Amino acid sequence: MIISNDSGFNAAHNEATKHLRVLVVDDKAFVRTMTGRVLQSAGIEHIAYASDGKEAIAHIRHAEPRVDLVLCDLMMPDMDGVEVVRHVAELEHKPVFVFISGANVSLLGTAVDMARARGLHVLGAIEKPISVDAIRGVLVKLNDVASSTKIAAPQFAFTTQDLAEALEKEQFILHYQPKIRLRTRAIEGFESLIRWIHPQHGLIPPGQFISLAEESDIIKPLTDRVLLLALKQCADWKRAGFFTKISVNVSAHLLVDLSMPDRVLREAIAHGVDPKQIVLEITETGVFRDAADTLDILARLHMKGFSLSIDDFGTGYSSMEQLRRVPFAELKIDRAFVNGASQNMKSRAILQSSAALGKSLGISVVAEGAETVEDWDLLTELGVDVGQGFYAARPMPGEDVLTWSRKWQQQVS
Repeated sequence: MIISNDSGFNAAHNEATKHLRVLVVDDKAFVRTMTGRVLQSAGIEHIAYASDGKEAIAHIRHAEPRVDLVLCDLMMPDMDGVEVVRHVAELEHKPVFVFISGANVSLLGTAVDMARARGLHVLGAIEKPISVDAIRGVLVKLNDVASSTKIAAPQFAFTTQDLAEALEKEQFILHYQPKIRLRTRAIEGFESLIRWIHPQHGLIPPGQFISLAEESDIIKPLTDRVLLLALKQCADWKRAGFFTKISVNVSAHLLVDLSMPDRVLREAIAHGVDPKQIVLEITETGVFRDAADTLDILARLHMKGFSLSIDDFGTGYSSMEQLRRVPFAELKIDRAFVNGASQNMKSRAILQSSAALGKSLGISVVAEGAETVEDWDLLTELGVDVGQGFYAARPMPGEDVLTWSRKWQQQVS
């Protein structure tokens, strides 16, 4: 179920909203009634109700058509919202969840993180009393969840031989997502994101094959392929008069290859690309597998002109030590701290401290996962330098970038 997230969104007149199947779970009849009225005023016609967790689970399991969205109270007798999530996570069909509660914000945040850890799509939490605006915000977010779920499913079991054949047949491509200077709205560059065009299964996202590649020797030629495609694209844009930066994800498994800096520089020169145009994003949790060789490689990449970015900042265990030892030019905050931060005091505090840390170190701070105008405005307010996420643009094929860039620059001007 996909719902328009245009700025002029009006749920009452959205055809898709009418077919959305919603389940309201609350032990208080008054709350169920009032929530139902709010949902109806937002244009939703198919609403079911459950007075406790067991009734909710039975409805989710047997309802036809299936439930799309569950608004679930957190504090309920007999079976609370946390228990409901635990049982729903075991079902084959897992609807999208939103918690509704009068509980404190910290507890709501913990419940959201718990549900996501169990594999559920959670749009966040709504504090009681529920408003029409809050429901409309949920419907807008549901659009992005529906789109990403469609891309990610179904799951396929691939082998290393499948990956090797895909490399040989050049089935891997790149899409590009813009990185935007928050205060000026200028285009900072683009992150390259790998996709697999499978002859039978279509577009396969990286989450279904990167781990397999990292567990084998495939990750090295796969990363080389990504770098080659990014350099070719950068050179094509340069010939078209579009000079920009491209970020490339580098697996920590490659940070033991002492020949890597020279090899990357040779490729850049061969394609006529200035190393300053390439940002190498290093996942934070895997930087120091071999401290001496890793520091050797990263130092030489920096010396050759490539920018280094510490990716997924905040998800590892040695962030400060890595920032001290490696000449990073960019600190990239993980999306877990960004998406929905405007409604989460803890995420807001982490963003604010990360922005202050980057400023004190002279490092550009990038926040990925900025999906809403509220998140975008918050990042700007807190002093984050660069934003990346669906609010600006979804990842796109390289041939679409020039057209998108012209339209973006026209909007900004």
